[in-house]
Amino acid sequence: MTISTPARRTAKRAATPTSSPLPTPDDWRGTPAALGRTLELVFFAHMEMADASDRILAEHGLGRPHHRVLYFAQLSPGITVGELTTLLRISNQALSRTMQQIATLGLIEQCYCPDDRRVRRHFVTEQGAALLARSKEKQFAVIRKAHLACPQADIEAFWRTLTLLSRPEDLVWISRHPGACTPPPASATTEGDSP
Repeated sequence: MTISTPARRTAKRAATPTSSPLPTPDDWRGTPAALGRTLELVFFAHMEMADASDRILAEHGLGRPHHRVLYFAQLSPGITVGELTTLLRISNQALSRTMQQIATLGLIEQCYCPDDRRVRRHFVTEQGAALLARSKEKQFAVIRKAHLACPQADIEAFWRTLTLLSRPEDLVWISRHPGACTPPPASATTEGDSP
C-alpha cells in the first residue's frame, strides 16, 4: 500500500478530499503505512488545534505550556502542583517557571491549603478564564467544522480510537469531569472564527 507524503502546509488549507484517505480492499490495520498515516494525521491535527489558540496566547507572551496549565486548572479548581505535574508529565521546575509567569499576569491564583501549608492549590482568575474562553472559542470553531462535515458515527469511532491511544490514568481523570469540554452554542461562534 502506498501513502503519499503530506503536502506542505499553506496559509490557505486545501479542500478536504471526499474519498477515504486509505484504500480498504484488505484489512490494513497495523501495517506500517497505516500506522504512519495515523501518526501524521494526529500530528497535523494537533498543530491545527494549537495554531487556533497560539495567536491569542502570543498577545500575552504565553505559549502552549501556559495554556495547558490554565486549561486544567480551570477544569479542576484547586488542583495541586503534584496533580498538575502528573497530569502534564512535566517536572516541578518546568511547572514553577510556567506558573510564575501566569501568576504574575494575574491569570491564576495560588493558595496554600489550610490543612497542609506545603500544598498549594490553583484557581484560574476571571482574567484567566476570559483568556481561555477566547482560546477555546477558536479551537471549538475548528472542531465544529470537522464534526459537521462527517456523520456522528464517524465522530464516535474517532473518539474510540483516541480513547485507545490514551493512558488509563488520563481516562480516569476525564471521567471525573463529565461535560468539562462541552462546546459553547454554535451561535457563539462567528463565521470568521475558523482559521
